Amino acid sequence: MLLVLMAACEQEKQQFDPNYREPMINGFLYRMEYYDGSVSYSRQFDIFDNAGLRMVPIVKLNQETISPYYYAWTNYRYEDTLPFRVYEPYELSVTHYWGEAFSRVVMPGNFCLTSPPGDSYVFDMESTLVVRWKSSAGVQWYWIDLYCDYDFLDSNYNWDDYSFNLDTTITDTYVIVPSERVFPSYVMDVLEGDGSVLVWAGYGPEVEPGDLGNVRGAGFGFVNAVNEPCEKYFYVGAPIAARRSPDARESLAKLVGLLRKRVY
Repeated sequence: MLLVLMAACEQEKQQFDPNYREPMINGFLYRMEYYDGSVSYSRQFDIFDNAGLRMVPIVKLNQETISPYYYAWTNYRYEDTLPFRVYEPYELSVTHYWGEAFSRVVMPGNFCLTSPPGDSYVFDMESTLVVRWKSSAGVQWYWIDLYCDYDFLDSNYNWDDYSFNLDTTITDTYVIVPSERVFPSYVMDVLEGDGSVLVWAGYGPEVEPGDLGNVRGAGFGFVNAVNEPCEKYFYVGAPIAARRSPDARESLAKLVGLLRKRVY
Protein backbone atom coordinates (compact mmCIF):
# COMPACT_ATOMS: atom_id res chain seq x y z
CA MET A 1 0.00 0.00 0.00
CA LEU A 2 2.84 2.36 0.89
CA LEU A 3 4.54 1.67 -2.44
CA VAL A 4 1.32 2.45 -4.31
CA LEU A 5 0.96 5.79 -2.47
CA MET A 6 4.60 6.69 -3.17
CA ALA A 7 4.18 5.90 -6.87
CA ALA A 8 1.00 7.99 -7.04
CA CYS A 9 2.73 10.91 -5.32
CA GLU A 10 5.67 10.65 -7.69
CA GLN A 11 3.33 10.62 -10.69
CA GLU A 12 1.45 13.67 -9.36
CA LYS A 13 4.73 15.48 -8.72
CA GLN A 14 5.89 14.84 -12.28
CA GLN A 15 2.52 15.86 -13.73
CA PHE A 16 2.55 19.23 -11.95
CA ASP A 17 6.28 19.87 -12.12
CA PRO A 18 6.63 23.70 -12.42
CA ASN A 19 9.75 23.16 -14.52
CA TYR A 20 7.88 21.10 -17.10
CA ARG A 21 8.41 22.26 -20.66
CA GLU A 22 6.89 20.89 -23.83
CA PRO A 23 9.32 21.45 -26.72
CA MET A 24 8.50 23.53 -29.78
CA ILE A 25 8.58 21.58 -33.03
CA ASN A 26 8.88 23.19 -36.43
CA GLY A 27 9.46 21.33 -39.67
CA PHE A 28 8.68 20.76 -43.30
CA LEU A 29 9.02 18.44 -46.24
CA TYR A 30 9.96 20.31 -49.39
CA ARG A 31 10.23 19.38 -53.06
CA MET A 32 11.49 21.84 -55.70
CA GLU A 33 11.84 21.60 -59.50
CA TYR A 34 14.44 23.56 -61.51
CA TYR A 35 14.58 24.80 -65.12
CA ASP A 36 16.80 21.91 -66.19
CA GLY A 37 14.31 19.35 -64.91
CA SER A 38 16.29 18.40 -61.82
CA VAL A 39 14.56 18.09 -58.47
CA SER A 40 15.77 18.75 -54.93
CA TYR A 41 14.26 17.41 -51.72
CA SER A 42 14.50 18.46 -48.10
CA ARG A 43 13.16 17.00 -44.86
CA GLN A 44 13.91 19.34 -41.96
CA PHE A 45 12.68 19.39 -38.35
CA ASP A 46 13.73 21.60 -35.44
CA ILE A 47 13.15 20.63 -31.80
CA PHE A 48 13.51 23.61 -29.48
CA ASP A 49 13.29 24.08 -25.70
CA ASN A 50 14.40 27.31 -24.00
CA ALA A 51 14.94 25.44 -20.75
CA GLY A 52 17.35 23.04 -22.46
CA LEU A 53 16.74 19.61 -23.95
CA ARG A 54 17.27 16.93 -21.32
CA MET A 55 17.78 14.18 -23.90
CA VAL A 56 18.56 13.94 -27.60
CA PRO A 57 15.12 13.72 -29.25
CA ILE A 58 14.33 10.76 -31.47
CA VAL A 59 12.70 11.92 -34.70
CA LYS A 60 10.93 9.49 -37.00
CA LEU A 61 9.03 10.05 -40.24
CA ASN A 62 6.79 7.12 -41.19
CA GLN A 63 8.84 5.04 -38.73
CA GLU A 64 12.11 6.02 -40.47
CA THR A 65 14.66 7.61 -38.14
CA ILE A 66 15.94 11.06 -39.21
CA SER A 67 19.51 11.85 -38.11
CA PRO A 68 20.52 15.08 -36.33
CA TYR A 69 22.16 17.65 -38.59
CA TYR A 70 22.85 20.45 -36.11
CA TYR A 71 22.54 20.77 -32.35
CA ALA A 72 22.88 23.14 -29.43
CA TRP A 73 21.78 22.66 -25.84
CA THR A 74 18.37 24.26 -26.58
CA ASN A 75 17.88 23.15 -30.19
CA TYR A 76 18.32 20.04 -32.33
CA ARG A 77 17.85 20.13 -36.10
CA TYR A 78 17.16 16.96 -38.08
CA GLU A 79 17.65 17.21 -41.82
CA ASP A 80 18.39 15.25 -44.97
CA THR A 81 17.90 15.56 -48.72
CA LEU A 82 16.64 12.07 -49.55
CA PRO A 83 13.92 11.82 -52.22
CA PHE A 84 10.38 11.03 -51.08
CA ARG A 85 7.07 10.28 -52.75
CA VAL A 86 4.37 12.89 -53.38
CA TYR A 87 0.64 12.69 -52.64
CA GLU A 88 1.28 10.43 -49.68
CA PRO A 89 0.75 10.92 -45.92
CA TYR A 90 3.72 11.40 -43.61
CA GLU A 91 3.53 10.74 -39.87
CA LEU A 92 6.06 12.63 -37.76
CA SER A 93 6.97 11.31 -34.31
CA VAL A 94 9.26 13.13 -31.86
CA THR A 95 10.21 11.30 -28.68
CA HIS A 96 11.83 13.47 -26.01
CA TYR A 97 12.39 13.60 -22.25
CA TRP A 98 8.80 14.57 -21.45
CA GLY A 99 7.03 12.19 -23.82
CA GLU A 100 6.06 12.02 -27.49
CA ALA A 101 4.75 14.63 -29.93
CA PHE A 102 3.36 13.84 -33.34
CA SER A 103 1.97 15.41 -36.50
CA ARG A 104 0.56 14.28 -39.82
CA VAL A 105 0.84 15.94 -43.23
CA VAL A 106 0.22 14.96 -46.85
CA MET A 107 2.81 15.84 -49.46
CA PRO A 108 0.89 17.64 -52.26
CA GLY A 109 1.11 16.13 -55.72
CA ASN A 110 3.18 17.46 -58.60
CA PHE A 111 1.76 20.25 -60.77
CA CYS A 112 3.00 22.97 -63.12
CA LEU A 113 2.43 26.61 -64.02
CA THR A 114 0.74 27.13 -67.38
CA SER A 115 0.77 30.95 -67.59
CA PRO A 116 2.60 33.27 -68.27
CA PRO A 117 3.47 31.28 -71.38
CA GLY A 118 7.28 31.28 -71.28
CA ASP A 119 10.64 33.04 -70.97
CA SER A 120 10.03 35.14 -74.10
CA TYR A 121 6.73 36.58 -72.84
CA VAL A 122 6.66 40.38 -72.46
CA PHE A 123 4.25 41.97 -69.98
CA ASP A 124 3.54 45.59 -70.90
CA MET A 125 1.24 48.45 -69.89
CA GLU A 126 -1.51 47.30 -72.23
CA SER A 127 -1.52 43.76 -70.87
CA THR A 128 -3.23 41.94 -68.02
CA LEU A 129 -0.94 39.50 -66.27
CA VAL A 130 -2.61 36.12 -65.78
CA VAL A 131 -0.91 33.49 -63.66
CA ARG A 132 -2.41 29.99 -63.89
CA TRP A 133 -1.38 26.57 -62.72
CA LYS A 134 -2.74 23.05 -62.69
CA SER A 135 -4.20 21.80 -59.42
CA SER A 136 -2.11 19.78 -57.00
CA ALA A 137 -3.59 16.62 -55.48
CA GLY A 138 -3.94 16.78 -51.71
CA VAL A 139 -3.20 20.51 -51.50
CA GLN A 140 -4.75 22.70 -48.78
CA TRP A 141 -3.51 26.09 -50.01
CA TYR A 142 -1.24 27.76 -52.54
CA TRP A 143 1.29 30.48 -51.85
CA ILE A 144 2.15 32.76 -54.78
CA ASP A 145 5.16 35.06 -54.96
CA LEU A 146 5.07 37.42 -57.95
CA TYR A 147 7.81 39.97 -58.56
CA CYS A 148 8.29 42.62 -61.27
CA ASP A 149 11.12 45.14 -61.63
CA TYR A 150 11.51 47.65 -64.46
CA ASP A 151 12.98 50.96 -65.60
CA PHE A 152 10.61 53.68 -66.78
CA LEU A 153 10.18 57.31 -67.78
CA ASP A 154 7.69 59.51 -65.94
CA SER A 155 5.58 62.33 -67.36
CA ASN A 156 8.58 64.69 -67.20
CA TYR A 157 10.77 62.12 -68.99
CA ASN A 158 12.78 61.45 -65.86
CA TRP A 159 14.25 57.96 -65.54
CA ASP A 160 13.43 55.83 -62.52
CA ASP A 161 12.86 52.22 -61.54
CA TYR A 162 9.93 50.48 -59.88
CA SER A 163 9.36 47.13 -58.18
CA PHE A 164 6.07 45.31 -57.62
CA ASN A 165 5.60 42.30 -55.34
CA LEU A 166 2.52 40.17 -54.73
CA ASP A 167 2.89 37.72 -51.87
CA THR A 168 -0.23 35.88 -50.68
CA THR A 169 -1.91 32.53 -50.00
CA ILE A 170 -5.00 31.45 -51.94
CA THR A 171 -7.04 28.34 -52.72
CA ASP A 172 -7.74 29.09 -56.42
CA THR A 173 -5.50 27.98 -59.29
CA TYR A 174 -5.12 31.40 -60.89
CA VAL A 175 -4.38 35.05 -60.15
CA ILE A 176 -5.28 37.97 -62.43
CA VAL A 177 -3.19 41.11 -62.03
CA PRO A 178 -4.47 44.23 -63.87
CA SER A 179 -1.78 46.41 -65.41
CA GLU A 180 -2.64 49.36 -63.15
CA ARG A 181 -1.48 47.39 -60.11
CA VAL A 182 1.98 46.99 -61.61
CA PHE A 183 2.26 50.30 -63.47
CA PRO A 184 1.33 53.39 -61.40
CA SER A 185 -0.30 56.35 -63.14
CA TYR A 186 2.95 58.34 -63.21
CA VAL A 187 4.64 55.69 -65.39
CA MET A 188 4.57 57.01 -68.96
CA ASP A 189 6.88 54.59 -70.73
CA VAL A 190 8.39 51.26 -69.62
CA LEU A 191 11.94 50.85 -70.89
CA GLU A 192 12.93 47.34 -69.81
CA GLY A 193 12.56 44.94 -66.94
CA ASP A 194 11.76 41.41 -65.88
CA GLY A 195 9.60 39.39 -63.55
CA SER A 196 9.16 35.98 -62.03
CA VAL A 197 6.39 34.04 -60.36
CA LEU A 198 6.46 30.89 -58.30
CA VAL A 199 3.69 28.96 -56.62
CA TRP A 200 3.87 26.59 -53.67
CA ALA A 201 1.34 23.85 -53.08
CA GLY A 202 1.11 23.53 -49.32
CA TYR A 203 -0.32 21.25 -46.65
CA GLY A 204 -0.46 22.18 -42.99
CA PRO A 205 -1.00 25.56 -41.35
CA GLU A 206 -0.92 28.49 -43.77
CA VAL A 207 1.68 31.21 -43.40
CA GLU A 208 -0.83 33.70 -42.01
CA PRO A 209 -1.44 35.46 -38.67
CA GLY A 210 -3.68 33.39 -36.42
CA ASP A 211 -2.38 30.04 -37.65
CA LEU A 212 -3.02 27.14 -35.26
CA GLY A 213 -0.25 24.58 -34.91
CA ASN A 214 -0.69 20.98 -36.02
CA VAL A 215 1.64 19.27 -33.53
CA ARG A 216 -0.17 17.13 -30.96
CA GLY A 217 0.79 15.21 -27.85
CA ALA A 218 3.67 16.40 -25.66
CA GLY A 219 4.72 19.32 -27.86
CA PHE A 220 3.46 22.16 -30.01
CA GLY A 221 4.40 23.83 -33.27
CA PHE A 222 3.98 23.67 -37.03
CA VAL A 223 4.76 21.06 -39.68
CA ASN A 224 4.24 21.65 -43.41
CA ALA A 225 4.62 19.79 -46.68
CA VAL A 226 5.34 21.93 -49.73
CA ASN A 227 5.72 21.13 -53.43
CA GLU A 228 7.12 23.79 -55.78
CA PRO A 229 7.20 23.38 -59.57
CA CYS A 230 9.55 25.29 -61.83
CA GLU A 231 8.96 29.03 -61.68
CA LYS A 232 7.93 31.22 -64.64
CA TYR A 233 10.23 33.99 -65.82
CA PHE A 234 9.17 36.83 -68.15
CA TYR A 235 10.09 40.31 -69.33
CA VAL A 236 8.45 43.60 -68.41
CA GLY A 237 8.24 46.27 -71.12
CA ALA A 238 11.15 44.86 -73.13
CA PRO A 239 13.81 42.14 -72.73
CA ILE A 240 16.58 42.91 -70.25
CA ALA A 241 20.24 41.91 -70.48
CA ALA A 242 20.69 40.54 -66.92
CA ARG A 243 18.10 39.05 -64.58
CA ARG A 244 16.91 41.27 -61.71
CA SER A 245 14.01 39.30 -60.25
CA PRO A 246 14.77 36.87 -57.41
CA ASP A 247 15.27 33.27 -58.39
CA ALA A 248 13.58 30.27 -56.80
CA ARG A 249 16.27 29.83 -54.15
CA GLU A 250 15.80 33.40 -52.88
CA SER A 251 12.04 32.95 -52.73
CA LEU A 252 12.53 29.64 -50.94
CA ALA A 253 14.65 31.33 -48.28
CA LYS A 254 11.93 33.96 -47.86
CA LEU A 255 9.11 31.51 -47.22
CA VAL A 256 11.18 29.13 -45.10
CA GLY A 257 11.99 32.15 -42.94
CA LEU A 258 8.26 32.81 -42.54
CA LEU A 259 7.64 29.17 -41.61
CA ARG A 260 10.29 29.27 -38.90
CA LYS A 261 9.21 32.62 -37.45
CA ARG A 262 5.90 31.07 -36.39
CA VAL A 263 7.78 29.09 -33.75
CA TYR A 264 10.90 31.10 -32.84
